[in-house]
Amino acid sequence: MQQRTILLVEPDSTLRASWRVGLQSMGFTLIETGDAASGLRAALANEVALLVTELYLPSDESRCLVRAARSEPGLSRLKILVVTDHATDDDRAWALTSGADAYLLKPVRLGRMLQVSARLATMRGPGRAGARAAR
Repeated sequence: MQQRTILLVEPDSTLRASWRVGLQSMGFTLIETGDAASGLRAALANEVALLVTELYLPSDESRCLVRAARSEPGLSRLKILVVTDHATDDDRAWALTSGADAYLLKPVRLGRMLQVSARLATMRGPGRAGARAAR
């Protein structure tokens, strides 16, 4: 059975709502939260195909959910898309070396975000398989 659940971890509730509408219209089930600690708990408690997250999040436990998720053996198959306003080459390199499968900069066109999300959520194999940054 193909996994159709996406975890959105984005502190901006307005942005999350926009993404929710687009992803649900494509047939995905959504789990949403706004911080890294809640996001990690949700990823561990649910069968999720894709994590869409901001690079740096409010949390007492871990500012970067990408790194926290990649340190969990049970999340090795999880695909990760970072959608962030952290635009430096260092931020991008750090996200990708920390385990992100793709990286998009805000403001991102909704259509582009949906396209990359759908591609990643339906890919087979472990996370970081053939990882590359989406532009």
